[in-house]
Formats: sequence, C-alpha cells, structure tokens
Amino acid sequence: MFKQPHRKLIRGMIPLTVLLVMGGCSTTYTDYSAFLTEPRPLVTSSSYRIMPPDVILITSKRVRELNGHREQVRADGRLSLPLLGSYFAAGKTPEQASAELQAAAREFYEDANVTLRVTRYASQKIFVFGEVNAPGPYPYTGANTILSTLAKAQPSRLADPERIAVLRPADDGKLVRRMTIDLNKMIKQGNTSQNAVLEEGDILYVPPTGFAAVGLALQQVLLPIQPAAAVVGGPSDIYTSYRSRPVVNNPSDNTTN
Repeated sequence: MFKQPHRKLIRGMIPLTVLLVMGGCSTTYTDYSAFLTEPRPLVTSSSYRIMPPDVILITSKRVRELNGHREQVRADGRLSLPLLGSYFAAGKTPEQASAELQAAAREFYEDANVTLRVTRYASQKIFVFGEVNAPGPYPYTGANTILSTLAKAQPSRLADPERIAVLRPADDGKLVRRMTIDLNKMIKQGNTSQNAVLEEGDILYVPPTGFAAVGLALQQVLLPIQPAAAVVGGPSDIYTSYRSRPVVNNPSDNTTN
C-alpha cells in the first residue's frame, strides 16, 4: 500500500493534470495566410542554397577534368575541384555556382560549359516531433509538403490528427507563423487545401489526443512512485512464485527394479 502522503499527492495531481492537458488541447493556430497561397505552388518559393554537407555533381561536355566530378561540400563551405582548385560554394544557388565555375573554366577552355547540381540534400532540414513513429529531421528538397512528410513520419495511434501544428521560425530563431491542420480531412475526405509546401526549417508537431495526453502526464506524475510500488508488490510475487504445489508423478521418472 502507498503511504498516505502519496495517496493525497496522486488524488491532488490527477484533476490538475487533466485540467492542464485538456486546456492545452484547445489551442488552434490560424496563421494560414503565411503557408497557403493561391495558386498553390508545387515547390517552395525560396531558392535552395548549397551548404555543408551537401553533395554536388559537376557535368561538362567540354571540360573533361570537371565532367562527372562528385564531391561533398567541406565544413568550410569549399570544394576542391580539378583544374580550378578551391571554390567557395556555401550560400550560393546551384545556378550561381554553375555560372561562376563556367566563367573560371573559360580561362582554360573557350567553349567551356559547366553545370553544377546537388545530388544529396543534406544541409537543410525540416523537423517532425510528437506522436509519430519516425520523429526527427528530414531532408529538405524544396518540394516537401505537409502530407508527404507526415506520410513518412507516420502518426501513431496516440496522435490527434485534427490538431497538427505547423511552425515556421524566422532566421533568428524567433517564431513567426503557426497554423493547425486537420490530417483527417486530407486522408479521409481528399481535402488537400491545407497541404502547404514546407520551407527549410519548418517544424511539424503531432500532439497526442486528450486522453493520451492525460495518460502520459499521469505516467510522469507516477514515475517517482513506481519503484516503491514495485517493492510493495515484491512479497506477493515471491509468494506466488514459491508457494507449494501438489507433486505430480511423471511416468517417465519411474524406473524398473
């Protein structure tokens, strides 16, 4: 049995926990205009900029030293290129980098034609947290949508699909815009009006249902008491394990004299 203070603590914390959790469940963010525009874009409006540790591929029909060169952008933002040497690529779009490399290569080849493209997007991320089976960072490609990202993250059975929060921080880390989307309308009704294209750094938070949130909160409240409960249950377990039982003769144990 729990001591009396523990009982009082639990009785007092349960209503408080329920009120806090249920109160938080009603939050709805409505900055829809920051995410949803007409006509709806197929890709993000911001240009992708190369950063470590992206992997790039250079192709050139004329400059054989550069053609097929693949490299990961170094931590200092540079590439070590054949013929051209060190090149600072960080913060530039693939188009800008292609134009600069082509201009540099024309010092060696008059008809140089150089193209740089990103083959592995590793520097920029979007993030998924909460009640999902696969939380964490996801590569940002410029074409990530809410629906495609959640399909990969796979909300769990504890998730509340009607209150998924989409958060968009500013460059300085301060929160700028937030909206709440209803995943049920997307997957059950085919209503994709809220299926916005995500931008680099966006965060998706999948909250638990009200009842699941209460259960998780109570689990945290009871966590310090669980070891004591295990000790109290010990003698009963020992009795169950070691109490005497009738002896049953096994015919295979009989030996013939």
